[in-house]
Formats: sequence, C-alpha cells, structure tokens
Amino acid sequence: MYRSLRLPLPLLLALCFAVGAGGLARAQDAPQSESASSELQEVVVTAQKRAEKLHDVPMGVSAVTGEDLDKEQILDFADLESKVPGLSVELIAPGQDRLTLRGENVGGVGSTVTTYLDDTPFGSSNALANGSINAGDFDTWDLQRIEVLRGPQGTLYGAGAEGGLLKYVTNPPDPSTFAGALQVGDEDIAHGGDGASVKGMVNIPVGSIAAFRVDGSDTRLPGYIDDPQLAEQDVNRGYQSDARAAFLLQPNEHFSITLRAFGQDLHTDGTPYVDVVGAGLTPLTPPPNQLDPNHGAYDQDRFIGEPSSYLYRIYSAEINWNAGWATATSVTSYGTTAQNLFTDATSTVLAPGVTFGDLGELLTGAPTGVGEVSDLLVKKFTQEVRLASPAQLLEWQVGAFYTRESSTLQQVLPTFGVPDDTFTALPPLETADLDALYREWSAFGQLDYHILQQFDVAFGGRWSENKQSANETIGGLLVAPPELVSGDSTGTDFTYSVAPRWHLNPDTMLYARVASGYRPGGPNPLPPGAPAGVPHEYEADTTVNYEFGIRSSLLDNQVSIDLSAFLIDWHKIQLLEIVEDFGIDANGGTARSKGLEWTLGYTPVKGLNFTLTGAYVDAYLTAPAPDAGGNTGDPLPYVPKWSTSFDAQYQWHAFGSFDALAGATSSYIGSRYDDFSTSSAVVGGAVVSVPNPRAQLGGYNTFDLRLGLENPHWLFDLYCKNVADVRGITYYLYQGTPDFGGSIGVAQPRTVGAQLTYRF
Repeated sequence: MYRSLRLPLPLLLALCFAVGAGGLARAQDAPQSESASSELQEVVVTAQKRAEKLHDVPMGVSAVTGEDLDKEQILDFADLESKVPGLSVELIAPGQDRLTLRGENVGGVGSTVTTYLDDTPFGSSNALANGSINAGDFDTWDLQRIEVLRGPQGTLYGAGAEGGLLKYVTNPPDPSTFAGALQVGDEDIAHGGDGASVKGMVNIPVGSIAAFRVDGSDTRLPGYIDDPQLAEQDVNRGYQSDARAAFLLQPNEHFSITLRAFGQDLHTDGTPYVDVVGAGLTPLTPPPNQLDPNHGAYDQDRFIGEPSSYLYRIYSAEINWNAGWATATSVTSYGTTAQNLFTDATSTVLAPGVTFGDLGELLTGAPTGVGEVSDLLVKKFTQEVRLASPAQLLEWQVGAFYTRESSTLQQVLPTFGVPDDTFTALPPLETADLDALYREWSAFGQLDYHILQQFDVAFGGRWSENKQSANETIGGLLVAPPELVSGDSTGTDFTYSVAPRWHLNPDTMLYARVASGYRPGGPNPLPPGAPAGVPHEYEADTTVNYEFGIRSSLLDNQVSIDLSAFLIDWHKIQLLEIVEDFGIDANGGTARSKGLEWTLGYTPVKGLNFTLTGAYVDAYLTAPAPDAGGNTGDPLPYVPKWSTSFDAQYQWHAFGSFDALAGATSSYIGSRYDDFSTSSAVVGGAVVSVPNPRAQLGGYNTFDLRLGLENPHWLFDLYCKNVADVRGITYYLYQGTPDFGGSIGVAQPRTVGAQLTYRF
C-alpha cells in the first residue's frame, strides 16, 4: 500500500501565500525566465487531419497543451470540463462518464462524441455496446496535447462524431536525443483517504533514424464514500495503471513508420454514489427533498459490494510517405474494451412497490439480495488510408475508411443471502447475452480553394455504408424456455461541410461553417411474438450545425479572442424508449441547441496570464418524445445553460535556475436537469407511459489553487482542488437504493496533493 506526504489545506494555503508574496515583491528586480513569455503562445493542431495553427482552423476547437495539463493538474474529464467551452461531463462513475458537446445529450445508448488516441478511434460505433458511457478517460501523463473539436465531425471522422470529437495526442518518439522523466505524488481527499502515484517516461534513440518511447503510470484512487451497512469506509477507492509504448522508424525526412501500443487498467471497489430520498415510490409526484441525503453527506447503503473493472488495449501502425505532390498516410489499428461491473440490484424496482429483493425472498423464503453482473467485450479493427496535397492554391485530401467491430454484452441476475453475501443455489433469475457485429465502409474528401490570399472556402463530404447483425439469447429462472432473437440492418449516410474563412489581417480571422453529422441506426433484437408496433430497427439520427466565429490576437499577442456562435438542429433522435413494455432503441422527437462559446486570454505583463472560458448553451426538444418521457420545450439532460471558468497564473524567476508559478481557477457549472424517464399509469382504462417530472440539479462553483517550482530538470507542484469542499451534484437516479430511495453522484471533495517530477 502506498503511503506518502499528506498536506493539510492550511499548510498549502500558507505556502501559496508566502511564496507568491515573495515572488511578487522580487518581480521587478529578478530576471525573468525565458519560459515566462510576455505573449500568448500559438498551438499547432491536427483537427482537419493536417497540421495547422489553431488560430487558422475554421471551426470551434480547443487545445490544451501537455505543459498546461501538467501545471494545472488536468488529470481526467472532470478537470478538462473547465478548459473547454461547451463541454459538459455527466460524471456517473470512473470508467462510465458521458461526454456532451454543445448540448447533444438525450441519455441514449450510442455516443455523440467520439474519442481518438492519436489517429485511432476508441469505443463503440453503434448503440448496442454502451458506447455513450465508455468514452475512454485516459491518463494525461506525457501527452503533447488534447484537442476537442466542437460540432459535428462526420466529414473527416465519420460515425458517432455528430456532436464533436476529443483527441488525445501523444508525444512521439524522438530519434535526436535520449530523455526521460520520473514523477511521484500523493493526494488526500476530504472525508476519505489518500493515494500515491508513480509515473515515468523514457525516450531511447536508435542511431539517428529510430527511437522508442515508453510511458507508465500507477495511481491509487482514494475513496470518500462510506457504507455503514457493510461497515466499509472509502468504498469507491481503487487504482489505475497505464502503459504506452511507441516505436518510430524514419530513415529519411519523407518516410516514417510509427508503431504504438496502449493499455489501461482501472479498478474500483465500489460506486461513488450517495443515497438520497429519491422518488422511487412516487416518481410522478416526487417529494421536494428528493435530493437530500438519507444518512450522511457521503454515505450509501448496499447489501453487497459493487466492484468494477475496465481494461483498454489499443494497437496501431501508422505509415507516412511524402511523395512531394502528396502525402500518403495509412493507419491500421486494433483495440479491445473489456468491462466487468457488479451492481447491487436488490433495491431496484421491479413493479410499483416491489423490488428484486422482494422477489428473491419470495423464491427462497429468506432475506435475499439480487445482483446484476454486466460483462462487455468490444473488439474493434479499423483501417484508414488517405492522400493529402501540400499547401497550395487548391488543397485537397481524399481517403477511405473501414471498421469491423464485434461486441458481446452479457448480463446476469444472481441471488445472494442477506446479510452473509454468499450466493444462493438458485439459478440466475435472468441471463441475457447480446452478440453484435458492426461493419462500415466509407470514402471522404475535402477541397480547400484559396480564392484570394486572405479568403478561402473548404468543402468536405463523406459517404458511408454500414451493415449490422445482432443475436440475443435470454434465459434464466424467470425465462422458460430460453429465447433466441436476431436482427439485421443496413444503412447509408452522407455528411458534408462547408467552411469559408477570411483573414482580415495576419492576426484576425472570421469563419463560418455548415456541417452535418450522424450516428448509424441498427437492429432491435426482438422476440418473434413482439407486437407489430415495436420497431425492429432504429434509424440513424443526424445533426446540422450552423456556426460563425472569430479568432483574433491583439496588442502584439497580449490579448487573444476566440468567439463562436452556433445553432444545431437534431433530427430523428435516438432514444431509449419503452414501447408496449419492450425497452428498445428508437427514434423520437427533434431538438435544437443554440449558444455562444468563448475563450479570452490576456497577458498584461511578462509571466502573468488570465484566461476566461465559458459557454451559454440552450438545448431543448422541438418535438415531443412521449415514449422516452420528453415534451416539446424540455431542456436536454445534464446540459448547463451557463458554464464559465476564470484562470489566473503568474510565473516568475525565483532563485538560481528555478522559476516559481502560482495559479488559481474558479469554475462554475450551471443548473441541469436529469434524464428523461416515464412511469406506467392507467388512463381511460389503458396502461400508458407518462413522463416523470425531472429533478433540477443546482449549479455549483469550485475554486482550485496551485503552486509550482521548476527548472529544466526539476518540477515540484502543490495543489488544492475544490478548496471550499463544495458538494455539487453531478448525477441522479431517482430509485434503486433501500426504502425506494435514489442516489446521486457528487463532485470530488476537497483534494490536496503534491508532485515531484525529475526530467533527464
């Protein structure tokens, strides 16, 4: 077990004040470090699959550099949320976070935001493998940057990117030098425990034409949720281990081969939920205190532990050849996602006033609990080839893409004794095995015509065809005889983009963009006796994004302005619906999202930087989706109308070769509504689905502090996140806990940490 330095908050604040005050007092006399720039730094991105300055990209895009990831302790999606306008994160549990960009979230099973690791797509392309909550929250150690593309990216990135894309860009191997880094750290969480971390990197050149780069990390995750019923503290503790390896062969400046491998193991002993009053008994008339804790502010009650494990593996080979007239790129990848979850389903409502635990006790004649085991395995192969012209009057790129994705989702409902937690001799109440296969072929292209030196227009298009099949076997004690059901589907889609941009001068660019995106449809495996009104397929849903933006640098790059206004229309929305007592993927309703995003930077003096980031997003249904519980005008779930972040950072020469750094971030996430849901009610003698009233989750503000001391070889960081220990609600389920209560997820409590990094 790791044990290391524990820093109480008063000590951290005292150190921040002492070093900060001393640095400000000496700022006029001490020489400034070369790294403490008096102007804002330009970032190069690959958002359009070619390297270009962020300032010149005609779409909403954010980039967080590796240096900022390290200094600002941006370790996961929750930290990234404050750096990217329009990004909202539904923090369900580690390994199960839902990403939303520009409001595109209705709680469906398929993802609207695609995750990439370099040029390799991660996660599921369809709605049969829980792609929406398997986003890939990877470790940020030794990254070159994270790019977030806002708005549909169907033209260049295909299925699933109808809301946007998040790309992790790793540092490549460097044949020119030997280098390495080692980092040790520890952090302490209020109301919980502490956990240490060890991370390392080494870059080994081979001659002058090849190099290896290897990264590794091991992090202990402190818990902060207690379970008095199980007599357990910090039940949501766990660990995360990551490894990356890359090999680069570059015999000349025109040709290169890069081989990459990545693995991440994540395990938690329990869930990060707090039991609340909920509305399980009266979902149509929820009590006003439904979000209040049942017990302590960080307590839950379970009959059995709820461990979870996630194993990610990604392997890729990238070949680049610059033939002069064009650059050819081939990216081949194979990846697996393995997920194992155990959930205590004892208190899950089976019928009004009846839980699975009640059923278990009826079958055994003794207090009995019911668990839910969920095992998911996704295997994904992709191949992309593309040609891209050099910079010229008419720039172009064309490409082709193929993916084959197989998935197996197994769900089992075993029974166990209460309170001894030993599994009973009963066969599982139900078992369900869903095997799915998704294949897609697509061709894409983009032309960028420079009509004038200052004005150009980019046109893009992508044609895709997918074929899917699904087979589901349902059995168990409550399903006799077992049922085997199958479904197939075929779909084609075309997406487009048009993006004119006008450089008013070298420092200011105006752009507009119209672009479409899509998620593929698919089959609903249904029993042969399913009513005719239950659809056997669901269609692709689509978005059209209208966007206008400006990027400008003023006062010799001391001021930066990045503003974008957008309007998105969403059609045939894929929803999880209940139709004639069958839970299916279906299309229902339309939606609109409109808003404004901003990132403003200001460097008034050398070393002092201010950044204001935020968004206003108004996302709502424009047509009803009654089977999902949505009415016209209802706000889309977990999308705050307002979110802002203000960051201040000062860097100065401290002594000798050392610079000091002090920073603070204030972040605000506005109020949100939980998911759509329905309840059964009798109307006119018939049983119908009635929308449940939705809970409004209040907005909250967090404040972070950081302090650093560094030279070319050493970096020492102190930080405190959520200084005021604000208990913001990030997720809500209105039922599923004892006494028909609900559960909430909360923002991570005050976290104090320290890290020491050595570079060589």
